[in-house]
Amino acid sequence: MKFNKLTIENYKSFQFPTVFNFPQSSEGKSIFLVGGMNGAGKTSIMEAINVCLYGAKPDWLYKYINRKELSKGNAYVSFELELETGEHETIVIHRSWSAGVTETPRYKDLEEKLVVVKDGKRVSVQNKEMWQDFINATIPKSITQFFFFDGEKIQEIAADDHSEVRLQTSLEAALGIQYISRLANDILYLKQEERKGFVEISDEDIEYKESELKKEQRKHHSKKQERDDLSQELENFKSEKEEAQERFKAIFSIDAESTEIVKQKEKKRIQLSNKSNQLENQIKVLNDQFLPWAIAGKLFDSVKKQIEAERESQKQNALSANAQDLAKQIVDKLELPEPIIEHPLTTEQKAKLEKRVLDILQQNKSAGDIKKILNLSERDAAKVLNRIEEIEQSDVLQLEQLLKEKEELDFEIRSIEASLSSTASESERELFDTLQNTIESCQTQIGRISVRLSNVNEEIVVIETRIKDIELEINKLYEKHNVSKERADFIQECDTIANLLNTYIVKLRKNKVKVLQEKTLEMYKMLSSKSGLIKDLEINDKTYEIIIRDRSGHEMKKSGLSAGEKEVFAVSLLWGLAQTSQLNLPLIIDTPLSRLDSIHRDNIVNHYFPNAAEQVIILSTDTEVDSNYFKNLEPHLTGAARLEFSHINEITSIKEGYFWN
Repeated sequence: MKFNKLTIENYKSFQFPTVFNFPQSSEGKSIFLVGGMNGAGKTSIMEAINVCLYGAKPDWLYKYINRKELSKGNAYVSFELELETGEHETIVIHRSWSAGVTETPRYKDLEEKLVVVKDGKRVSVQNKEMWQDFINATIPKSITQFFFFDGEKIQEIAADDHSEVRLQTSLEAALGIQYISRLANDILYLKQEERKGFVEISDEDIEYKESELKKEQRKHHSKKQERDDLSQELENFKSEKEEAQERFKAIFSIDAESTEIVKQKEKKRIQLSNKSNQLENQIKVLNDQFLPWAIAGKLFDSVKKQIEAERESQKQNALSANAQDLAKQIVDKLELPEPIIEHPLTTEQKAKLEKRVLDILQQNKSAGDIKKILNLSERDAAKVLNRIEEIEQSDVLQLEQLLKEKEELDFEIRSIEASLSSTASESERELFDTLQNTIESCQTQIGRISVRLSNVNEEIVVIETRIKDIELEINKLYEKHNVSKERADFIQECDTIANLLNTYIVKLRKNKVKVLQEKTLEMYKMLSSKSGLIKDLEINDKTYEIIIRDRSGHEMKKSGLSAGEKEVFAVSLLWGLAQTSQLNLPLIIDTPLSRLDSIHRDNIVNHYFPNAAEQVIILSTDTEVDSNYFKNLEPHLTGAARLEFSHINEITSIKEGYFWN
């Protein structure tokens, strides 16, 4: 198959109908070079081909309608691709979207129209799905990613060590295996449908039971996988624990299980040390604040009595010393400032009254027997009494008991430290703790996983019982009905064919993968620099995981390759797929050289482009395929064009010839 012509209208910067002609050479092979600066529209060409072949969602397409035309209300976009099949049939596919006549078009207004012209005659496309199936069968969408690719696709394949595994479905399609698998599944589906057809019960009943069975089988598979994962995880922790225990015993000459006693002793030692420190701090505080006063603790009662006696004596003596003046003042107050008696007292009466008052005031006079020892002022006496009370309420009087308690604690701590010192030296303590923590952590994980594993096993038993019950119910349903010989033979034949196809798939996959290995390695050796690291490679015929071997035969990761080697390897894999698939499709490459060094670029231009496919369309900037590479490539070209983007008009136009041609 080859592309003859592509027309783009009103898509991105292609405002007006733009036609790309891809001339063919008389020899059969053709290479067409399209040049353009970044932003000129090279990627739009590849997008246009994909949209024309497979369609697009209106909301996505609406965003890329030319802005000038859309602002005028012209919500119209179209693509047309003319191609020639391997049977020399010319097919024109025209696909367009239009919102009709509306002032403010929206993406919801876009309606798709498909026109197919075969050998000059328009084909009815009332059944658009049928023609889309025809297009998909002619150019499978899952395969085109290996024929229409850009630098990003190369980067995706070169990205990591397992990128090809993620492409398994597409690789199966490219190698032709996907369709055979689908055929085998379709045959099994026909068998199931046939079995449903001759059962007297309704199809709904059988579908319900079989869906129940599939649901339980999926649960069973999931639980078994979970059990396997847990079992592996459990074994890993057991091995880690056993290894730590053996190392522990080899170093410390004791079993790791006895370390629990050591741990308890260490915990108790820390607790006792903390308590001893607290007592020591308490003793220091008592010594600093109260010890000098506490020495006189037995004299506190005598001191307090002496202070009270001296206070009382001082009060009485003060009162007696002023008794005569007080007596005279009291008598004078009887008449001054106003008399409080009717008849004033005579001088004799006043003298008698003063004597009586004086006797009353002096009757409590201290006998003078109190000996003043302390002779404190009232303020100093109050300070002494407060200090005595503060000392009596403190724990200083318990100092002897605290000292004794601390001595007992220190003795117990020394005993524990002596027993611990025999278990491990200080230099080994860190390793001791590390191994002990590892063993305890593993034991915790083993317990946790064991519980989960037990629960999962119980769930598996329940599910298996349920599956057997459902299978028995289904078998009983089928046994209730007579099956005709013809249908029974048909079902048996379906099984036989499906088994043969599955066997064929296994063999075909191995053969295809072997060819893919050879073709990929062949192109890699051709494209790689002289110092290419890859000597051989193997592709897993089940997972498609690629194992790379270096010049010494050692396995190496793809990530170990340089950026250039990775991309060369990715290009080689794409070429290998194209060769292995045996599909004669055009190859479109967008900006393939931007990330390569000069040596790899030389090899790509001189060896890959001329041999990549029967028809190759290269989309490049002036710095990728530059003037030197253009000279090397020019003998193989059947044509060249360049895209020119006007920043003033925001329009891309096509000009004949490359940048220097």
